[in-house]
Amino acid sequence: MQAITYWVIRYVPDVARGEFHNIGVVCGSDGGDWAAAFDWRFIHNRTPRDILEWAQWFSVQVNQRDAVLPEHEFTRGWVEGIRQRQANSIQLSPPMPVAGGSARDVATMLYEQLIEHEFRRRRHRTTRRQLRSEVRSVLDYTLRQGHQYFERPEVRLGQMHGDFDFVQVNEARPVIRNVWAFDVAGLDDLERGIQAWNYGVTRLRADGAILRAGERTLELPADSVVTAIIDPPRHDSRRRSEIYEATLESWEREHVDVLTLPQFEERAMHEATGF
Repeated sequence: MQAITYWVIRYVPDVARGEFHNIGVVCGSDGGDWAAAFDWRFIHNRTPRDILEWAQWFSVQVNQRDAVLPEHEFTRGWVEGIRQRQANSIQLSPPMPVAGGSARDVATMLYEQLIEHEFRRRRHRTTRRQLRSEVRSVLDYTLRQGHQYFERPEVRLGQMHGDFDFVQVNEARPVIRNVWAFDVAGLDDLERGIQAWNYGVTRLRADGAILRAGERTLELPADSVVTAIIDPPRHDSRRRSEIYEATLESWEREHVDVLTLPQFEERAMHEATGF
């Protein structure tokens, strides 16, 4: 565990009224790692272009420091300087301490706790249907020209039907995505569903698959990219934890990339814009 400082990033559409929306979080420690997470869907759909451009710039400064020429030494003082200058439509909250592991883990945790909007407030347990709707929305506004995706397509694994939520087709390898919510009430159904899907991924890795969409027939090679987008467990339960840990272990064996929804949004925005 390390001492980490975090700031909440706010969009203030009307400075005079003082109303704001939390749109992101940045956290880290001097001499340590740093991370930022943004609600790209909200920023894209409900803020002006200059807010999007600022968020993209800031995300690069924090999350891709090794890929850009640094214009500064990245420290708490630099973020505080940003906070002092940003007093209009973008504002940063005063710094707050928190203890955690990596900055990325803390950013993900804070995002889930603090970055809430009316269309994403979780008054109940998150279901797969809700998570699938979130992923669909991200794909709709980040998909690049020439790419397309199929939702719940017909996929054949030999004589077996494969249950895949989204299959994205682009100029490189196909990308298969499934969503899994681990805080659902029915653990038996969750465990059976994951086991059936894992078997389908094993068959895919061995022999590939065929996707049929209308009159189109596409081959899904064995080395297709497979990603699981998850809502991790938050309610304490021994069996829930056992299912989660066993699932992560099996996904690691099958080279399944595991992302939370904020991580998926961040990656999708980066792939779409380069930021």
